[in-house]
Amino acid sequence: MKIKRPRGTRDFSPEEMRKRNFVKNRIEEIYKKFNYSEITIPTYEHLELFNLKSGDDIRDAMYVFRDKKGRELCLRPEATASVCRFFANELRNVQKPLKFYYYCPMFRYERPQKGRYREFFQSGIELIGPKNPGSDAEAITVAYRALKNLNLNFELEIGHLGILRGLLNDLGIAEEKQDELINAVDKKDIKVLENIVEHQIIFNILELKGDSKIIKKAENLLKDYPAAVLALCELKEILLLLDILGVGYVIDLGVARGLEYYTGMVFEIRVPELGAQCQIAGGGRYDKLIELFNGPKTPAVGFAYGFDRVIDAYELQGLEIPGTEVDFVITAVDYSVQKNALKIASKLRENFVVDFDLMNRKLGKVLDYADGLNAKFVIIVGPREFKENKVSVRNMKTKERKIVGIDELGNLI
Repeated sequence: MKIKRPRGTRDFSPEEMRKRNFVKNRIEEIYKKFNYSEITIPTYEHLELFNLKSGDDIRDAMYVFRDKKGRELCLRPEATASVCRFFANELRNVQKPLKFYYYCPMFRYERPQKGRYREFFQSGIELIGPKNPGSDAEAITVAYRALKNLNLNFELEIGHLGILRGLLNDLGIAEEKQDELINAVDKKDIKVLENIVEHQIIFNILELKGDSKIIKKAENLLKDYPAAVLALCELKEILLLLDILGVGYVIDLGVARGLEYYTGMVFEIRVPELGAQCQIAGGGRYDKLIELFNGPKTPAVGFAYGFDRVIDAYELQGLEIPGTEVDFVITAVDYSVQKNALKIASKLRENFVVDFDLMNRKLGKVLDYADGLNAKFVIIVGPREFKENKVSVRNMKTKERKIVGIDELGNLI
């Protein structure tokens, strides 16, 4: 009986995994340079964890089920809520700041399409404890530097939800309506915005996008709205630090983020080849989420890459991934020296990547196999040469074949 994989999931071949691991390692290389440590979180959580502040889009797309005791659970749709729950329950007394990174699959019941799957992968960081422009700037810088480490071309857009929230508060707009408005901003849903926005200044602020001149325009527009001005001043301090750190960015006061738990600085990263509406990363400050899980009042900031989209961007920009490194393929001429060939392979594996011909192929087929692996050398173990403690070696690049002492094989690399 043929069984297909579930819709929205994928199998990854060794070649695909080589590519994905290369990208993952280059990203995590930067995490580690900023002293972030890896954590892991459960694949499923209690449903209420994500019902509190994850946003309607995520809540509607969650995989929800009951266990044998009737408890309502869900497959994790994102990581930040889980990390906050972890902190609130077990890590609240650990010295701050806490600097975590993760890489794991997430699950959302959405219509599968290019770059969007029901099982997808995220890689991200959470910085828990500090509340200052320096911590916001660090989170942005980590996201920026990791993509630069991959040589990707991208655009980083930075905003601050405190500006919009402050303006809406100063205008006397209720929080429930604010969430609806911010969700519409995140989706770029102009029709919804036109139906719920009564003040032109909101549109004027959301349209501000560009370089540092944007700040001056925003200051002029918001001079009568003190809560919004306070958040704008905070954004200015973050941008100043990013300038010092050499981070390139675009200011976009229309960046909102659909997750309801963001409270301050927010940012998104886009790659032109994937389309204007497609983000490969997003994040920001969330200072009230941990309290919802019965934790102490603790500020935090973080971001996540849509890892599958990073892979798509890498391919679309034609960036290369180093080939596999197989140093030796070893084959025995006949059964009489097979055990000896295995001993040679075992010894060489202490320092080199070694494949052994397990299919008992003829030499021509072994050479074809080694060529497909991009191997450097093929070691041919024969009875006559082995009696003299030697083997025949073929250089797969030059096609040269020569007799080499077994103790000298390591010198070939």
